[in-house]
Amino acid sequence: MNAVTEPLVSIIVPIYNVEKYLDQCVASLIQQTHHNIEILLIDDGSPDNAPAICDAWQHKDERVHVLHKTNSGVSASRNAGLHAAKGEYVCFVDGDDWVEPDFVEYMLELQAKRNADIVASLCCFTSTDFHQRTQDEVSTINPQEAMELFFYPTIELGAWNKLYRRSFLTANNLEFITDFCAGEGLQFITLAASKANCVTVGQKKVYHYRTDNATSATTKPDVERQGIGAITTMQYICEHLDLSNPKVRKAYNWRLWSTYGYCLRQIIATHQEHVYRDLLRTCIHHRRSLALPMIAADISMKRKIIALLTFISQLLLRNSLFGKNLVFNEKFW
Repeated sequence: MNAVTEPLVSIIVPIYNVEKYLDQCVASLIQQTHHNIEILLIDDGSPDNAPAICDAWQHKDERVHVLHKTNSGVSASRNAGLHAAKGEYVCFVDGDDWVEPDFVEYMLELQAKRNADIVASLCCFTSTDFHQRTQDEVSTINPQEAMELFFYPTIELGAWNKLYRRSFLTANNLEFITDFCAGEGLQFITLAASKANCVTVGQKKVYHYRTDNATSATTKPDVERQGIGAITTMQYICEHLDLSNPKVRKAYNWRLWSTYGYCLRQIIATHQEHVYRDLLRTCIHHRRSLALPMIAADISMKRKIIALLTFISQLLLRNSLFGKNLVFNEKFW
């Protein structure tokens, strides 16, 4: 297909403290098999050498556009990219991640199957998972089914590894809430899904999510930003999203139950049980009160057993949350 007739796709990359990974990220975007793209590098006042790397790429390829701004967080950076985007479609890539050469092409193929407002890949590569799916299965689901899959999450969380029709985002005033410290991606994709005509989902892996970035905000525990931030976002979602569908509500409750466990891990891993004594009790209370309904949730048997254990005993609750090799880079958000 001639580049002139190809739809323009805007790729928005928020950038902060990723100089070590940025070249790999941008190079993977430059090498896309779908050539009609604009790459919006949003420098969020990064204190490292990332701004200079962005400028260098802008001089190498006319499709690269750089916006330097004062530090205001990833949500503000993504919004800045949305305001600058000219493409018919929009996607987000984190500055420490990278994508396969056919990332954009594959997403557009999914979109064309049912003219969906949102498309997503079910899976992604990680720093420990390098295996491609042996078979790609494509399905189109309604908004309620998509919300359910995002909450569990059966589909990878976050705004990345997806493609959105830009006119759909604009018509529904869909942007990221800049006040959130955590969970901004979950809030965005569940709200977007609730307003979409449909969501088309494929299983081919085209996105590499980096889980070994020691400087990432999700790598090390932080009670205020990650723990409390995640709970705050879940409360906001409950107040502003239609959860009347029983299956959606069940999926939301599972995410809420998981979030209180996530906050507990933050508190105990940082040895701040006495500092956050009331919050600790609140998390334990909600973990136990929500535990039994989790047995009926659409989750694995292992997770159902953990839920049952947390209901039986607070000691078992703690043991189910923690192991000797606790890792904090799980993709909760």
